Amino acid sequence: MTVTELPHKEQALFRSALKLYEASQYKKGLKVSDQILKKFPDHGETLSVKGMFLAHLERKEEGYELMERGLKINPQSSISWHVYGLVCRSDKKYAQAIKCYEEALKADSENMHILREVASLYVQMRQYSKAVECREKLVAMNPFFPSFWLGLATTHHMNGRYDLAIKVISAHESGNNQPPLDKYQISELSLYKNWLIELNGDYQQALDHLKEIRPQIVDITGWKEKKARLLLKADRKEAAATAFQDLLERNSENDDYITGYMECNGLDMKCDEDQDAVLEVIGTLQQQFPSSNRLRFLPLMYSTGDNFVVAAESLAKYALRKGIPSLFSSVRVLYADKVKGAALGTLIESCATQICDTKRFSDSTDDEPASVLLWCNYYLAQHYDYYGDHERALTLIEEAIRSSPKTIEPYMIKARILKHAGDFRGARDTMDYARQQDVGDRYLTTKFIKYMLRVNEVDEAEKTYLLFVNEDAPHKIQEIVNMQATWYMNERGHAFRRMGDIGRALKHYHQAIGVFDTYQDDQYDFHQYSVRKVTLRSYIDILQWETTVYENPAYQTAARAAAECYLELADRKAVGNAFVPIEVEKDDKPLTRNGSAQQGQHNLAAGVGETKVYDVEKDPNGTKFVESDNLAEALKLAEHLESVAASNPDTHVLAFEVHLRMQKYFLVLKAINALKAIDATHPALPSMVVRLSQALDTDESFAAPLKVPLRAQLAKAFGAVDITTGTDESIDSVLAAAKNMLAMGNGDQAAALLVQTPEAKYAEGRTLLKLLEVKRLLAKSGADESTQAAFSAAAKTVFPLATCF
Repeated sequence: MTVTELPHKEQALFRSALKLYEASQYKKGLKVSDQILKKFPDHGETLSVKGMFLAHLERKEEGYELMERGLKINPQSSISWHVYGLVCRSDKKYAQAIKCYEEALKADSENMHILREVASLYVQMRQYSKAVECREKLVAMNPFFPSFWLGLATTHHMNGRYDLAIKVISAHESGNNQPPLDKYQISELSLYKNWLIELNGDYQQALDHLKEIRPQIVDITGWKEKKARLLLKADRKEAAATAFQDLLERNSENDDYITGYMECNGLDMKCDEDQDAVLEVIGTLQQQFPSSNRLRFLPLMYSTGDNFVVAAESLAKYALRKGIPSLFSSVRVLYADKVKGAALGTLIESCATQICDTKRFSDSTDDEPASVLLWCNYYLAQHYDYYGDHERALTLIEEAIRSSPKTIEPYMIKARILKHAGDFRGARDTMDYARQQDVGDRYLTTKFIKYMLRVNEVDEAEKTYLLFVNEDAPHKIQEIVNMQATWYMNERGHAFRRMGDIGRALKHYHQAIGVFDTYQDDQYDFHQYSVRKVTLRSYIDILQWETTVYENPAYQTAARAAAECYLELADRKAVGNAFVPIEVEKDDKPLTRNGSAQQGQHNLAAGVGETKVYDVEKDPNGTKFVESDNLAEALKLAEHLESVAASNPDTHVLAFEVHLRMQKYFLVLKAINALKAIDATHPALPSMVVRLSQALDTDESFAAPLKVPLRAQLAKAFGAVDITTGTDESIDSVLAAAKNMLAMGNGDQAAALLVQTPEAKYAEGRTLLKLLEVKRLLAKSGADESTQAAFSAAAKTVFPLATCF
């Protein structure tokens, strides 16, 4: 017999089970649930609660089965739906969780807890209109609770209704709210309201309000920035100039203050016609703030000819005398202008010559410190490295090292030059020497780890990375993952991929991808926390940043690399050469900073009678990624990249590869057209068109009537294309054509094209990395050893210091 309402004793047990869930005591809660179910095995709500406990005890399949069974027994139960929603939310199934909460509200529409949680989920999924409805209901239910009002205001804000958000804040301020806000919260709320008035377009009202709230403000700098910006927007430029002048006195390095001050003077720093006037204003500001490095640099951005040389000379001599290692990094942006780049090199060479000949600059009567010549050579080494003259760069940096052997920075630049020249092992050793001079420098250690991974020293790099991990961390390899260093995960993935261990490469790429998924998921905790703490401006910034989190280059690198690995696995399966995960050797020695890096496979005691298995050790070889549906996984990544990185041409090249293998030809055409819209001259386009045409010719399973419109669109957009003769004299076009020839099984043609890349006609745009890609493709094409040796010898003539060919 089905029981919907428990007797008094079992009701008390049921309530205690819910309290145990809130206290995260899942095992005890499971025992209490079993006590109830012994007497009432078909009580739907208890079955659901037991399922919730099982799901949190890593028995998810059983848990979901029990929760679904509980819902079948009592589909009108608010508790059962709420429990199901909690588990879905915990498993990041937000859309499904929302459906569960909506069902729960049908049975209990006044449940404040459910309304708060579903409102947060609506914000998480950017369903702001529904979130507004929920939060309006919460305000009506408890109008004296500040976080309900503020939550409603932020939701109106994100929904674009600034006028309604202002009304909500005003109503909240006039109410009898408990508990009262402290002075910091009042300050934040006042500035947030002012921001809303500004966003609503009423700048004069915002200025009046800003003046009114001044006594309440704790963030004085924020208030002054608001005042300056609002005065400028209200077209009160004279008053705005005074306000920005006040801000510059606080911080003369701030670009926003400088730009705002220029706008007050009617100048646009991006407009060529205003550059003379901009330089004049910058000169005036330099006199007022002579210690500002930013104002010292800005004239180089806007001056040309002799004026540029004068400004550059002033900056260079100041930096050389001060011994500022970052001089080249600061001016590197100017090298986009070839004239300015050459002028900077000539200027520093002149400075070095003057110091060598007279020990002083031509406009000085005093001898300069001996270190000036060191920093001249240091700069010039980077200058010549930028232009690819690695031998000259090495000569100069060696001179810098000889003049000051204990200075660390020249060793770092030497390592970088060797890396650019193709001597990865020499670069690694040089960076190691630099690190040994100051083992406590985390930046040096980070660079050394990167250089080790570039020569595939994955275990040694991991041991070194342990320097960043606390000695008392319970599981050091898991701690490395928890640090969320995406650069390390990606570099490690690249290393394993070069070594042919696709499984472990995929594992590390997915770790990097997981970091961004965590960023996305973690915002959920702020939907209530930030409103409760009244950090509303920062909260809105977080929400806006989260919408672009996947645009980060580290995510896109990891996602594309993982998708390419899945495609390689699928291709190998298709030809009967499936990849077999490589076993990781286990080491039973305790893991310390000086211990083995393989200890990631060991279980560590989590408590009395329990052993905790950490995520990092569940699949050390990446077997689950290898054995998954490779094309389906690649498709997920490609589709997500299409949604978050549609402006990147590589996204559509990847989508083409995935859809072509899955025989989704209309989507293949869509990828081709998307790439053409971004870059009609992209070197991969001709090859992609040819491969689609060939696939339509050879795929008899694809309906013939559907081929006609596809061919018609291809012919209209591209005409006749031949990748064997249509490549221009650029290495990018050769690489694109060769990759597609290999995909079509034309290894000999690809090899014949690839071996030409060291020739002079391909010099434009040819880099070390592109020649290394040629080397990899040559090996994949099946070229004989003599052909590969001939290519390596020719590549050595392009990069004579390289040891990677």
